[in-house]
Amino acid sequence: MSTVTLTSGLAVSRGVAVSGAVRIALSGVNPGRGEVCLSFVDRPDFILPLTFVKGTEGPVPTFPQEAPLCCPAIQRTQETTLGAAKTVFTLTLTLASAHSEVVLVAGWDYSGGANNVAYCDTCREDLYSGSTHRTGVKTTLPKRIDTPTVVTLFDFKSGERSRSVKSASGWFELDRVLQGTVKPHVAKYSETANQTRRHDDDSISILHVYDYLAELGLKAPGALREFHLFSHAWAGGPILANTTEDIGYRSGGTSAALRDPGDKDPRLKDFDPVNMPRLADLKAAFATDSVVKVWGCLATTAYRNLIRATASARRDTDTVTYDWSGTKVTKTAAESKTYLRDVILKYNYMAKLSAAIGGRAKVYGAPPGMGANLRAVPVGKKTFNYMYVDGTIYKREYDFLKSAMGLVPDDTGYLLF
Repeated sequence: MSTVTLTSGLAVSRGVAVSGAVRIALSGVNPGRGEVCLSFVDRPDFILPLTFVKGTEGPVPTFPQEAPLCCPAIQRTQETTLGAAKTVFTLTLTLASAHSEVVLVAGWDYSGGANNVAYCDTCREDLYSGSTHRTGVKTTLPKRIDTPTVVTLFDFKSGERSRSVKSASGWFELDRVLQGTVKPHVAKYSETANQTRRHDDDSISILHVYDYLAELGLKAPGALREFHLFSHAWAGGPILANTTEDIGYRSGGTSAALRDPGDKDPRLKDFDPVNMPRLADLKAAFATDSVVKVWGCLATTAYRNLIRATASARRDTDTVTYDWSGTKVTKTAAESKTYLRDVILKYNYMAKLSAAIGGRAKVYGAPPGMGANLRAVPVGKKTFNYMYVDGTIYKREYDFLKSAMGLVPDDTGYLLF
């Protein structure tokens, strides 16, 4: 640990090392909100929010929420130094030798009104408990969140980035920070004026997520265990803010290779060096056993038409015909399989991300042509919320992907890219 600072109102106090601990004088601290910030050389700052209440002998620090398990109590003791009695408040923080983190992203549901934060919350609970109800029945899964693991959430509806660690019965919020300078404009998505404002405002963007991951990779390489994005999605990636690119940045435009500075959503070109100069840092953030999952759909109708038509062929030499975005296409089954394997399965956000980080993570996404469903599972007083691709609806497509491509989905219907 390099420094410890206490912030209360406008006052900032720096800690002093004493006998292996760090002490901060509370003289001058007024009742109200404050925080202790612990800065390290090998991990992001760790912030403990506090509330100072007025005591008979001066300010008394308390936690504004249920205490985090990694710092379960504020102990109060008395000591005498040179004849003077002092009240000492001790916070004992237990962190792992190596930092670990899970990053979750909740897109703004611009058309359906779903609360994607709820899916992030359930994901967080599952990864901590080592169990899940995502198939409708409780099953085990690898426990990926430990007591000191930081869980970071980017919420594209509120525009905020928050971080939390586990408490006894819930989660202790470390901090909450607005991304950009204004909250996202989430008025009716189909109106042009609202679309323009969302594009032009300095609000939350996928670039904030990328920058956070790059900083994590710089400070704590290998710390990122899981990275999940819950939103609408398409082949081009998650739809987090539902912005568009100005015409010059689209395919065929004079700046098509570059990101549109006003665009808030992920794009396939994001991982090109011209758009991501810190790719090495972002790549370094991922643990060697990390998991990435782009939840939501890849329900491109043309992809589904190709798969269904090709699945009906008995031989690779058979001719198949299908609608491709209003155009009638006729190919051999072999040609259609090649296009599926070499273009559709490689030219999408999941495949681009996987290639960019050099295979350091298992990257999952919806199968081509398939849409996602939502499932709410009540368990006692809790409700667990999940996204999944329904294998009964797309049985024909799944059977074809398995027999022709060797692709088998996970228990939520998503494929490894």
